[in-house]
Amino acid sequence: MKALKRAAPRICTFRAGLRGGVWQVTRDYVFHGEYASREEAAEGACNAARSLEAAGGAARVLATPGDTPIPHASRSKP
Repeated sequence: MKALKRAAPRICTFRAGLRGGVWQVTRDYVFHGEYASREEAAEGACNAARSLEAAGGAARVLATPGDTPIPHASRSKP
């Protein structure tokens, strides 16, 4: 019997960026939430990425400036 090959999960991208004076997080360019500071936005994006991964998905977190990668797996949960 052949083993079924599972496709790698699609990687969702969470981005934290400043728009109109408010820090926003998007998931694959769709609004996900807004925050008062860059740190809060980054933490919110990391929490969302960890939740997605706990459900079997794959995620990465980027933040401005320059889509800087943020290692979300190692960040502590509040």
